[in-house]
Amino acid sequence: MKRTIALVVALVVLGSVMVFSAGNKEAAAADGKIHLRAYMQVEPADSQYAGHNAIMASFAKEYPNIVIETEHASGEAFHQKFQAMAASKQMPDVFTCYGGARTAYVTEAGLALDLAKEYLTEDFKKGYSSATWAPQGKNGEIWMVPPSLAVCHVVYSNDKLLAQLGLTFPKTYDEWLTQIPVIRSAGYYVASLGNKDPWVMNSWILSLLVDRLGGPQWFMQAAQGKGASFTDQPFVRSLEIIQEMTKKGMFSPGVNQMSNPEADQEFYQGKSVYLIDAGWRTSAMDSDLPVDLKESISMHVFPAISGEVTHNTSTATVSEGFGISASLKGTAKADAAWKFIEYYSGPIGAAIRAEYGEVPTYNLDLNKIKMDTMQSKFAKFQSEYGMGYVFDAIMGGEGVNMLNEDIQAMMLGNGEPKAIATKYEKFVAANDLNRL
Repeated sequence: MKRTIALVVALVVLGSVMVFSAGNKEAAAADGKIHLRAYMQVEPADSQYAGHNAIMASFAKEYPNIVIETEHASGEAFHQKFQAMAASKQMPDVFTCYGGARTAYVTEAGLALDLAKEYLTEDFKKGYSSATWAPQGKNGEIWMVPPSLAVCHVVYSNDKLLAQLGLTFPKTYDEWLTQIPVIRSAGYYVASLGNKDPWVMNSWILSLLVDRLGGPQWFMQAAQGKGASFTDQPFVRSLEIIQEMTKKGMFSPGVNQMSNPEADQEFYQGKSVYLIDAGWRTSAMDSDLPVDLKESISMHVFPAISGEVTHNTSTATVSEGFGISASLKGTAKADAAWKFIEYYSGPIGAAIRAEYGEVPTYNLDLNKIKMDTMQSKFAKFQSEYGMGYVFDAIMGGEGVNMLNEDIQAMMLGNGEPKAIATKYEKFVAANDLNRL
């Protein structure tokens, strides 16, 4: 039923898409409606965006006087065109943007309206989880209202395999290491991880380790170079743990050549006991896996580490959301754009997205919403564990790319943690916007 509805909604949304042209602007003036040009990192034909499509159709019905003329793109193609828009100052009225460095070429350049100054009230903010309002700019700016959190660290376990091996999920990292020979001697891999794309280890494990061993305050001090640096023990030890996990055989063979889908399939096929991945993987699990396998999968965080300063945490960053062009400040168009954002992220949009499997930042009573198996587990996971920073949501992209390449090389036996930390600290001190 959902797929049928999603297809109809997608057709409605796609039918409303209009090209940004002078002709459209003339039509907008003639029909008396407010037309908003939007540039969104969305693929409406992809089933992943069924909830988005449903919200767009619902908003169009509720507010027929606001017409959203949308151009869609995804991945690097989205960013390439968005950067060109920013460089030429030809900004759309509404656009996808991020709270971190990913779209700093727009947000830090003053091209996005600071919603904290224009629209956000304390009463409005109370309706959302507290993590929603982490500052997105250096001066506390909020450029978009994140409709959900991107949880970037989960250790999934196949409980059926654990029981067969006489094991339970480890309470400590040291206990986890002792499971390696038991699991491998039984013919299984320990943990699947797709580290072919060089950001994965950073987002899914390094971020978690840095949060546990240094804590959020130390991390921000190191990022800004205020009383801490990336040559300190929390960062060096985090790299040492990744090196140790690799050397002791925690990961399946070819971890650096394995893509995310390949790692997922390895776990789904019962070849590995654990999968280290992101929280959003639960959506695909609900779509692709048989009921018995979904029921046997549990969601955990990395076990306790000796010397850690935070406990039982995962890591998350706010998802991308929709921003408003700064050029619209004080206009009816800005008010219309805010009405759309408020609708999308607020109770109506959140309820629609929850029905399609998302866990929203808006405080819904999820017990009243029917959710699929893994999404229900994901909602419980988010309520149980605190969330630390995601490393590459704070640090600049160029330095993170260099760091990721060095971590991959270290996992292949080329490089040592202290040297990698020293190299990264030197680069950050000279180049990262957090230090400038």
